Formats: sequence, C-alpha cells, structure tokens
Amino acid sequence: MIWLITVASLLGFLVVNTLANHPLMTGYALTSYDAKIWQMLSVALLIALLINVGLYHGCNRKQLKRASPNPALAYRFALPLLSSFIFLLTLMLSASYGLYHYKLYQNALLPSALTVDAIVESHQISDTVTQSINLSHDIAMLGNGYIRQILQVKVDDDIEESPSTPQPPLTALISANIKDNPDWEATLSQLRPGMQLNVKLQLEPIAQPKPTSLPSNTKPLMLGFDEAQWLRQREVQAKGVIIGIEKTSLREFNPSHVKDRMVIAIEKLRWQLRQKILANLHRTLLKQSTSIVNAKNDIAQPVLKSSGETSSQSSGQSAIQAAIQSHAILLGLLTGDKSLMDSDVKNRYQVTGISHLLAISGPHVLMLAAIVSIFVVWLVKWLAPQLLVKLPSSLLVLWVSVVMAGFYALLVGFEIPAQRTFWMLLLLTLSKQLLVNFSAYRLLAWVALGMIWLEPTAVGQAGFWLSFVAVVLLLKFSETIGTVSAAEINNVSQLLAPTARSDVLSGFVKIISYQFKALLKLQIWLFVWMLPIVVWFFGKVSVIGILVNLLAVPFLGLVIVPLDMLAGVVSWLPVVGDWLSQIIWSMLTTLLNVFHLLLKQLIDTGVAKQSFFALSQTQLVLCLFIALLGLLKGLLPRMLMLPLAILLILLPLQQRSLSNNKPTLAVGDNPKLVISLLKKGDDSWLILSDNQVKAAQTDKPNFLKTKQASSNVSADKEISSLLNRDIYPLLANQQVHRLTGVISQTPSVRVNELVQQLATHVPVKAYWLAGYDVEHSRLDVTDKAVSASFRAITPRSCQTAQRWQQDGLEITAMSGWHLDLALTDEQKLATQTCYIHIRFKPPTSKPYDVLILAGNSDIPMQMTEKLCTVSAAHLLIQPYTLSIKPSWLALTKPSLLYVMTGAYKSQKLGEDSQLSLASWSVDKPADHPFEVLYADQVGAVMYALAPDDTD
Repeated sequence: MIWLITVASLLGFLVVNTLANHPLMTGYALTSYDAKIWQMLSVALLIALLINVGLYHGCNRKQLKRASPNPALAYRFALPLLSSFIFLLTLMLSASYGLYHYKLYQNALLPSALTVDAIVESHQISDTVTQSINLSHDIAMLGNGYIRQILQVKVDDDIEESPSTPQPPLTALISANIKDNPDWEATLSQLRPGMQLNVKLQLEPIAQPKPTSLPSNTKPLMLGFDEAQWLRQREVQAKGVIIGIEKTSLREFNPSHVKDRMVIAIEKLRWQLRQKILANLHRTLLKQSTSIVNAKNDIAQPVLKSSGETSSQSSGQSAIQAAIQSHAILLGLLTGDKSLMDSDVKNRYQVTGISHLLAISGPHVLMLAAIVSIFVVWLVKWLAPQLLVKLPSSLLVLWVSVVMAGFYALLVGFEIPAQRTFWMLLLLTLSKQLLVNFSAYRLLAWVALGMIWLEPTAVGQAGFWLSFVAVVLLLKFSETIGTVSAAEINNVSQLLAPTARSDVLSGFVKIISYQFKALLKLQIWLFVWMLPIVVWFFGKVSVIGILVNLLAVPFLGLVIVPLDMLAGVVSWLPVVGDWLSQIIWSMLTTLLNVFHLLLKQLIDTGVAKQSFFALSQTQLVLCLFIALLGLLKGLLPRMLMLPLAILLILLPLQQRSLSNNKPTLAVGDNPKLVISLLKKGDDSWLILSDNQVKAAQTDKPNFLKTKQASSNVSADKEISSLLNRDIYPLLANQQVHRLTGVISQTPSVRVNELVQQLATHVPVKAYWLAGYDVEHSRLDVTDKAVSASFRAITPRSCQTAQRWQQDGLEITAMSGWHLDLALTDEQKLATQTCYIHIRFKPPTSKPYDVLILAGNSDIPMQMTEKLCTVSAAHLLIQPYTLSIKPSWLALTKPSLLYVMTGAYKSQKLGEDSQLSLASWSVDKPADHPFEVLYADQVGAVMYALAPDDTD
C-alpha cells in the first residue's frame, strides 16, 4: 500500500510540474482552483485508508463467512477495488496540493520591476565567490567578478506602498558587479549569514513563460537550464541588482523565529569552513606566485627571456588554475558548496562520466556517521561500559549515526541524497528500537513519500530521481547479481588463511580480483538501468564512464572524502587545528591535481567523449515498462521486454524517416550569440552569429567575459559554459551526433574558439568562418590582442555565393566580401559579415525560404540590396542589434519575422525599428501581411520548413 500511495503521489506532482511549463493550462487551472479541494480530498483519502486498515486487521475469514455466502469472492474483489480507489484519490490529492503549492508561490512573486532602498539580510551563504587575492607579482581575481546570493529583502518603512511594492520579507536572488565596483568587495564579502546591510536595489520579476500563440509550423523547445524552475525550487520571489550600498551599515541581526536561528547557525558553520578552505587556497596561490617570480628572475639569457617568461607565465597560470579547481572539489565535497566550481571542472567530470561524484551522496554521509559512531562506541566501552547494558552497541551505533547524518545533512545544505540517507537511517533506527520489522524497500518508499509532500518541487529535480533509483538498483543488485555463491565464499575463506608466503600474495591478488569484478558488475548494472534517466535530464552520456568510475569511485570515496572531512573537523581544534588541516588539504590538493591531469589527458586525446541523445515521452514510458519487467519478478512475463525493446528502437527510426522528408530549423534564445541548427536527415548545420563582436575590441561581449591574465576566468571557461548551457542541449534535443558543417556569420575569434572546442567532441565536416583570410590563415579584423587558433578544424572563408546543396536543401551565403579598399576595421567587419539564405525545394511543392541576418551594422543589408538578388523569404530571423527597414521588409516579404530580443531593456528593438513595424502594420499592402515573434517572449523554438501550398 505504501508503494501504491508513493507512486500515485509522484504522478500527481509530476502532472503539476509539467503544467508549470505551459502557461495557458496553468493560468486556467490557477484561476479556477479552490484551496478547499485538496482539503476535501485529504479527508476522503483518510476515510478510505481507515476502511482499508479495517479490512486488513479488523476482519477475519470467519466474520467474512458470516457476512457473505462467498467470502473468497468478497475478500478477493473488495480490497483491489478499494486499493484502486485509494490510488485515484491520492493521485487527485497530490495534483490538487501541488497546484495549491504552485498558486501560493505565484501569488508571492514580485509583480513588476522597481527600484527601492532596502535592507537585505543574509540567511545563507552566497552561490558565488568573488575575491581579490594579493600575490607576489599581481592581484588575482577569484571568481567571475559577480556576487550572487539569495537574500531576504525588507523595504524601508518610509517608502510609499504601491501594488508593486514587495511585502516583507521578500526572498530575492541578488547580484552585484564587483568588477565595475571594486570598492564594494570588502563590504559584500563580509555579508555572511546573520548580517544585514542597507542597499539600493533594482528589483525585477522572475521571467515566466508567456501565453503566446505560435504558427502552425512552429513549436517551443525546452533546452538547457530552466532558471524559473530552479528559482521556484529555492522559493525565490524576485531577482535584483545592487546599484548602491551603504558601507557603514553592515551589522548583525537577531532573527525572531527559532527556525531562522537554527538555519543561520548552520550556515555560519558552512561559511566558516569556506573561509578556512579559501585561506588555504590563498596560501597555496601565494607560494605558487612566489615560485613564478623566482623562475622569472632565474632567466638570464636576454635572447630567450621573452619565450622563457611566456612559458613560465603559462605554466604558472596552469598551476594556479589547478589549485583553484582542486580546492573547489574539496569545498564541494565537504559542505556541498559549489561556489568555486567553474564550468571547466564541471565539464571535465561530465565528459568522463563522473559528475555524480561532485554531489554530496549517501555514501559520504554514511562514511562520516560510521566513523563517528564507532569512535563513540569505543569511548563508551572504555569509560562507561555499563551503559551498553541498557542500550546495546548496535542501537548506540544507529542513534549516533542518525545524529551525525542529520548534522552533516544540514551542514551540506540538506541536499536530496543527504536527506534520503538521514531519513532512512532514522526510520531504520526507530524500527530497530521498537522491534518493528521493515524492509528496505518499504523504508525507501516512506522516505520518498515524506520528501515529495514536504517539497513538491523535488519531483522536477534530477537529483531526486537519480538518488532514489540508484538506491533501488543497489538493493536489487545485492539480491541478484551482487550475491556471492557458496563456492566463492569457500574460496575466499581459504584465501584468507594461507599456509605459505606465496599463498598470501596469490590470495591477496584473487581477493582484489573478486572486488574488481563485483565493482565492474555494479557499474555496468547502474549504467544500463539508469541510462534513461540520465538521457532524459541531461541528454548526453559518457561512453568511457564505466571504466573511469572504477578508478574515481574508490579514489574520491575512500581517500578524498574521508580525509577532507577529517581536515574540516581538525580545523576546529585550538592551536594546532589550522596547521593540521593545512597539511591534509595540501596533500589532497596534490592528489586531485594529478587526478584532474589524468582526466584532462583522457579528454584531450579523444578517449573520453560524450554521446548526445534525447528521449520522447513515449520512449521514456517504454523504458519504464522494460525496467519494471526486468526488476519485478512475476509481474508480467519477461519475454515482453523483447517487443518493447524493438518498439523503443523503431520509434526514433520512424522519427528519422520523417526528418528525412522535412527539414527543421531550431533557433536558440540567446540574443548575443544566436545559435541555429538546421537538420534534414543525416545532414545538420550549426549556424552561429556573434552579434556583439566589435573591431579591435576593447569592450568584450558580455556573453564571453573579459579574460584577465591574473584571473581564473578565461575565455575557455566561458566558451565551455556556453557549450554546456546552449549548444550541447540543442544537439541532444535534435539527436545530432555529428555535424555536416558549422557557419560563423561574423568574424569572431571567440566563436572560432568555441567551434574548435566543439570539434574536439563532435565530428565536424565543414567550417565556414566569416572574415577568414585564407592566404594568411588568420582573422585579423577582430580582437587583435587574441590570436585565432585552428587546431581542431581549418575553416573556409564564408563569403558571398558560397553554397552547399543536398537533396533539395540549399544553403547560400548572400553577403560577405573581402574588399581591397581603404576601410576602417569596423567597415571591414561589416562587409565580411555573412547573411545566410536557406532554401528547401521539395519535388512536388513550392520552395520554402529562410533568411538569417547577423551582426550589428546595416552595411551588409545595404550592400545586399544593391549587389544581390534578394528573393522573398517565408521566415526572416534578425538580431535586435539591426534596424528593421521598411525597404528591406518590402524586398524580402517575410511571412514570419523572428526577432532575437533579450530580457533586458538594452536587448529590445530600437525606436526606429518599432516605428517601422508600427507604420508597416498601418500601411502594409494587403497581400504582404506578416507575423512578428520575439525571442524573449517565446523562447527557443523549432520551425518546420514545410512549404504552404495555399500561398
């Protein structure tokens, strides 16, 4: 019964979590919802459960015989019908309560943007770290120059209340630009939990999906990170930016609620541990910078001095970066704090298939609990053995483990795996204490049921599903594949009692082989059965992950985690605590540096690669049925797994046959770097447009932050973040494993570096790069301080009349000229920008035309009008940086205009463009109407390039 209720609750909350992404359905449901519904359903469910308990425990067969002439029939059908009724009631109740929970959150959101003077209170540590570190030769910036932290906002009482004024307390995700305001760093870095500060805030509401009707050939795409869902899971009601602070107003405050006091006390401990690790990092970087300075001084040859200094700086920067990444892992494993982890180290763990080890998992909690409990039992046996008469040592170990698991779970932010371990330990201990026999599966069901009802948004988190499914698989593995036969036990027992020295060595080798085989079986078992969940949430799989886990799991689980925890505990000791913790952390940093170097070699040599996949909802349901047939004996014949598996394989083949006939164009919603993916059958083209690129840049694009020599923020890491956030999810969604070609519409060094990194993981056949000088193999118009590298793939110049054609699909560069004229760098950049024309011409239908504009200058548009023949386009894609000209609209005659706008005011269309659209809507010819879509309103979309025969 408990599993029946748990499954029904999961389905109900999943329905609401899915509806949250559909504003039309959610809006209707919220307006027509009454909070009394879930209360009435809860009463009905309680009555049904009481009746069920009465049937099970209050009735016996003798009573059934007196009441019915056919007791077996009554007993056989009454309980299944009642169970089905309970299942439906639980499903409706969980969906109703989930909707009620979502309605409360929606009503608490900030309705509109405003600027206020407010008091911000820190109840938890910040999500990021930005700190200047004074080194021997320079000042290093730790972090990306921005601080992000969830704060409680209280508006000053003097402000006049309005409908948009937030009601205290307002939970907001606040960011501050330290890079442009370095004098804020000292104050904001001391805004630890339990402190408050007077600031001036620019608050803005959380962007919600808007009910926008899309054309018939267009559908939305859910790609990458869902910020709105993440903010809802953390109960954030608004976003804000600090535009001013009162430095002398930093002070402590006393929370009124006991719960807040407990939370702040725990967060203070986490903040102090972060500061201890940062102090150790500071000392490590100071030593490395000193060695760099000494190495520079040792270079005596004048001729070789420049190259020597360059080599020394490069190796020094690599050492500094390695130290930061190793300390980031130590901090994350100790407290669950991922503020130091950058996209580079996350990508390294993801590509090698061990990213799950970066999270606080159940084994981490159990390891600490086991160590402390054993130590406590030893103390009790030594100091007060009489206590073990009243409380057996087994129960003492369990209760100490519960206390330590609870404390550690709070210390790491009460993440889902830590929660699951704590609640399972607590229920297991209570069952042992009360002499109640509970199976592990039933305990797991109780824990899952409690967690989803306490936090309905947990069903949308990958960590919830990975954590609980992994436990179920481990339990099943221990019952089937993981069991050891009597012969193996006999062999091992003989090996443990050798009679000769040679037998000791052979016995040790055989025991290690047994352990290795068991670990390999477990890795294969987990990889196969958890593959659908990993593909559904992340869209990519590491092929070499099984083998890397064989090394990484024991290394991190048995070496790094225990010693890291020991260093954290030892650091609190007086006098010698800091010294001992420094020794341990320094040793662990060295080990992690070697481990990270090994991972880097696996990636650089191409051994570790990721494959991109996507599952439809139908395929996910099929995978669920196959898993149930494989794990649950006697439910249905296991032979049914074969036809289900065949159907699972045939579904993508059917989708592939459909895509062979009709091409699709998926367009992302990043207004600064427009990412489009054209796909037809096995051919896929990735089209990129850096619309912020400038000639001889001193002002870098915002999507790729400034690269500083003394900073751990580099262009490589920003590009890695862009790949993982936008491009890889798009490739996974469209099930693209190789690219026919990549087109960079603008002469951008950074886009070229992005393509070079992409080509190391995804095969790319052709590469068109705007502004590429074939004769000198260089890009010399943009960002002259940074040289372009073509290590993975050599480009061709993207210029006018360049063409690719296959099976009715044609891609043509309409602009892009290399002019031998006396032009400025800005003019050269504009003339080299490529407009891409896509035409799909089926054998029996009219062609479908798409025109993708790029850049931030109108020069290519003017030259294209004068020099090229521009045909009418069904779809016109244009960045917000370009002006919309009535003459261009009359020339292209689009049926649909898709404008790449952003969420900020600076990323909207200019006044001249808005005026052009307004005048066109009034004066447009009756035979040339068109629809306008804005990227910030509809998000990422996919267009089916299907001709309309009615035109």
